[in-house]
Amino acid sequence: MMTRPVEPRGNAGGATTSWVILGLCWAVICLLWLAWAAGWIAATITGHPTGPEFGTLFLQGLVRADWNTLWPGASPTVVAVTYGLLLLAATVLVTLGIAVWQRHRPDAEDPLPALASRTEIKPMTLPEVAAKARRLRPSLTGVAVKDIDPQAAGVLLGDHRRRRWRRRVAERLFASWEDVILAIMAPRSGKTTALAVTAVLNAPGAALATSNKGDLWATTAGDRQEHGTIWTFDPQQITHTPQTWWVDLLATVDTVEDALRLADHFVQEIRTQEGTDDFWAKGALDLLASLILAAAVSTGSLDSVQEWLSDSITREPAQILEQHGFVASARALAGRQAGAPETREGIYETARTAAACLANPDIMRWVTPPTDRRLPVLDVDAFVASRDTLYLLSKDGAAAAAPLVAALTDQVLRAAVLLAEANGGRVDPPLVAVLDEAANICKIKDLPDLYSHFGSRGICPITILQSYRQGTRVWGERGMDALWSAATTKMIGAGIDDARFAEDLSRLVGEHDVTVASRTRDGQGGTSHQVSTRRQRILDPAQIRALPKGTALLLATGVRVAMLDLLPWYDSARSEQLAAAVAASTADMTRRAQKSRAARQQRLAKRAAERAGRR
Repeated sequence: MMTRPVEPRGNAGGATTSWVILGLCWAVICLLWLAWAAGWIAATITGHPTGPEFGTLFLQGLVRADWNTLWPGASPTVVAVTYGLLLLAATVLVTLGIAVWQRHRPDAEDPLPALASRTEIKPMTLPEVAAKARRLRPSLTGVAVKDIDPQAAGVLLGDHRRRRWRRRVAERLFASWEDVILAIMAPRSGKTTALAVTAVLNAPGAALATSNKGDLWATTAGDRQEHGTIWTFDPQQITHTPQTWWVDLLATVDTVEDALRLADHFVQEIRTQEGTDDFWAKGALDLLASLILAAAVSTGSLDSVQEWLSDSITREPAQILEQHGFVASARALAGRQAGAPETREGIYETARTAAACLANPDIMRWVTPPTDRRLPVLDVDAFVASRDTLYLLSKDGAAAAAPLVAALTDQVLRAAVLLAEANGGRVDPPLVAVLDEAANICKIKDLPDLYSHFGSRGICPITILQSYRQGTRVWGERGMDALWSAATTKMIGAGIDDARFAEDLSRLVGEHDVTVASRTRDGQGGTSHQVSTRRQRILDPAQIRALPKGTALLLATGVRVAMLDLLPWYDSARSEQLAAAVAASTADMTRRAQKSRAARQQRLAKRAAERAGRR
């Protein structure tokens, strides 16, 4: 038995016999009508009277070849020529119609007709999102929906991808200001050029962006400078931006809970994949929290924390805690120091590993009071109420500035929550936080738990991961599942090579009915035909893996899965302006990098000469 799908394309022969017969009947009727039309046209042109109307009398005369009755006085030759011309014109029109239909009818493997339709995706179109923005943002209350700028309405996601011949204008889809976004997109799939850059450029209020490369900063910093101050945290010289400010991460530490949150960002770097803490990680967290709290209440700095970590028997931090009323923390720290030397040194060594970045002077000068010059300090409370932009850059790997990036991101988000509570519940204009490479440089442990809460506060986080497994490595299976469930808008880009995740996505996309014709041959040469309907995946895992670059699946709460055409910045109306800004920023970075490289080579050459002299 052989089977093949017959809808929307294909046939198996016997299943379409009735349609072929019906089509032949109509073809005969059309040919007879063309004969009548040819005689009527020929008689009219030659000035002779027309024959009977198209019907029984005409057919009887045509069967008897009674030309005088059919076309009185008209030449049969003229009628034949006219009939040939009409038949040729009809053949051309039918051929063109079939060609157009064949070109534009959906392929049996095309998933687009079974995905979200224009009506189903309507809640994410600009008019609907703008109306929601006017309800969520008090500053837009007096503005007509049609006059609300797209940048003020929501976060641009892309164009709704449908069969292009059926739409005249591309429908742009947006996430509202109560949505929280999770994007899982492989490298080179447009996650930065189409999502991160667009979100930062269009942010109506303060914008925060994390990255381990300089492309996001180079593309957006020039444009965002027109809206407010640019704060670039680049202790590892990714963009080679000179330091013009510093931040006191201990300024917001006032309680044991605050100290634990800050310490947790360091310990997160050494947690296991399952997200559970062993004895040493828990001990290191408690130790770091006590040292951070002691430094904060004594107006110290992170330098003090690093100094105390280097001396496992110093009594100074415990005395400071006791003097400022944190008696329990002082006793716990003193008890830990008085414990077995092997245990104490194991905990201290674990804490030193977690806080390895504190030993790097190039990193520490961004988070400790400057000694050689006066630099402004970043006020996170003032930042979230402004239209400034904060870029947090860090490299991957050990001793990187990633814990400080996570800590500063966490403090900004918490400050935004406090501002929202003071403003009646929401931040207006909203805060946009683009957490690119979140699993590498912004490992906030309780991000999955806080995610849904941000949407109700006017905080729009956009967490960008390269794969689902990258998230489970940081937050564990339960944490990543919680993050996935909390995200109201999920985007899946090209390059998903995780078979299990692709299978899960395939089930979420759903199934549709496919009509199948089957033809069966028996042993005596007889053939029977049957038509049946079966359920089939709209997108199987292999198709999800093979999503073309520049497209993404959109999974939004309450909406069927849709496909998007991403909108990279270099295809926008401002592409020339942004390209010029990128070229200028890249040239500056290159110039500063060359200068830094030359200075490093001079230092190394000088050191080599000194070593050679000592030999």
